[in-house]
Amino acid sequence: MKVMKKTRKKHPINQRWALKLSAVIALSGVLTPVSQANVVGSDMQNFNATTSGLDFVTVESSETLEPGFFNFGFFMNYAVNTLPYFETTDTIQSRTKFNDTLIGADLNLGYGVARNLDLGLSLPQVVTSSLKTKSWNGTFRDNGNTEVRLNAKYRLLGDKDSGVAIQGVVNLNRTKDNPYVGKTNAPIYSVVLIGNRQLNNDIGMGINLGYRWRKAGDAIPESDPIKPLPNQIIWSAAVNYRLESIDSKLVAEIFGSNPQGSVSKNGDRTASSSELTLGIKRDLDTNLAIHGGVGTELAKGLSSPDWRLYAGLNYAIGPTFSQPVRATRKDPPETVSVKNPFDTEPKTYEKIVVHDIMFEFDSDSQVLGKSKEMLAQLAEHLKKSTGFTKLVVVGHTDSLGNNGYNDALSKRRAETVKRWLVTDQKIDGSKIETEGKGEMEPVASNGNYQGRQLNRRVEFRIYRTEQAKEERSLSNPKDAEGAVDPGEKPILKQKPHKNDPASSSKKKPAKHNSKIKK
Repeated sequence: MKVMKKTRKKHPINQRWALKLSAVIALSGVLTPVSQANVVGSDMQNFNATTSGLDFVTVESSETLEPGFFNFGFFMNYAVNTLPYFETTDTIQSRTKFNDTLIGADLNLGYGVARNLDLGLSLPQVVTSSLKTKSWNGTFRDNGNTEVRLNAKYRLLGDKDSGVAIQGVVNLNRTKDNPYVGKTNAPIYSVVLIGNRQLNNDIGMGINLGYRWRKAGDAIPESDPIKPLPNQIIWSAAVNYRLESIDSKLVAEIFGSNPQGSVSKNGDRTASSSELTLGIKRDLDTNLAIHGGVGTELAKGLSSPDWRLYAGLNYAIGPTFSQPVRATRKDPPETVSVKNPFDTEPKTYEKIVVHDIMFEFDSDSQVLGKSKEMLAQLAEHLKKSTGFTKLVVVGHTDSLGNNGYNDALSKRRAETVKRWLVTDQKIDGSKIETEGKGEMEPVASNGNYQGRQLNRRVEFRIYRTEQAKEERSLSNPKDAEGAVDPGEKPILKQKPHKNDPASSSKKKPAKHNSKIKK
């Protein structure tokens, strides 16, 4: 198609349901009509939400989806003045003069396949477009799917506060007569280096830098004067700020691309692009997050609008094929135990963390499901030794809700666990203490579903007397030394003072000296 001088026109979801929805999203890319355009096409839609739905909107975080976790995303954006114009003498586009509009949509699917590795599928669509001025311009001729975009991200290193990852992206063009690609169906490949850092509980930032390889085909004669684009540098950065009172985050992002090599004059727009967006992400519950925001171009580049409005949602579930570690031992030195952390000999101090003590949503009244089995195992472990003296139950929450509410909720949940151990397992209640830490000691990011799941946990600190160590030494002499509570200072052996009577009685006798001083 040539350049036209005139244009026309919290509820649980099971594994089977998740797989069916994934198949529907994938098939929609195959069955959706192919877009036809003479200007805007594959990889030139600048607003592309991430498939993982973690931390930001279009900027990638180094964090990956945990194994078995799904993220379903749906975004729509309304862009004003994105199309290029040729041989125009008057300004027909400005931030106060709207001449063309375009509504786009993205269907996204992300899936964690292994530790530190996730895969993503994105299906961008042109929903509709309109044009007021009938001048020489480029536009979409039909609506539909513009490309299939696949990605894989691997986290190289990091923790809950920062990290570095690498991502590979493949763009499969489905836009006919795309002059920026040319007469070719060759895929476009990108490699992106990703970094992010959480500065504190409220502020996080991320940066992406990559390179896009384009095997440009021959120019489409009907699309003169536009020529296929060369390779590009792609970049983006983001910062978010947590608004605790409304369980939301402000997200500011900047993203763009720059061609490497000579490019033809593409009408009134440059081949480079850059755009700024400001939005808000709100967590409605533990699974669902909604987005909304506004954007504007920083330079008059390809597909950069004078104004952009966007809205979307991410819905996360999981794990579907693997269960999180239910409990881990964190005895000093901190280590992770075998599958059953209660299947060990008792020690003078033990710390066990359980991530799936299940309660009704926003409730503290009842322990549910398999959590009772876990607590029963804990009770049996406490009864192994007559030296058991104290159990401290510490409750933790995620960041949904304000600090005061979460502090009280975590304390009440710890009390519920205590009550269950006393009434159902006949543990002496005078030996059980409870604490509530709320959201103040996270072990993962509270900015996404999988991190919040890890932060909702209960810690059990078990204390025993030396009698427990003696009992253990009889059964296993090699394990006679018990662990020490990291909160207690160890007793150090010191050299006796020279004036200490006890020490003087233990002094070595002096050697006899046969020489006598005169």
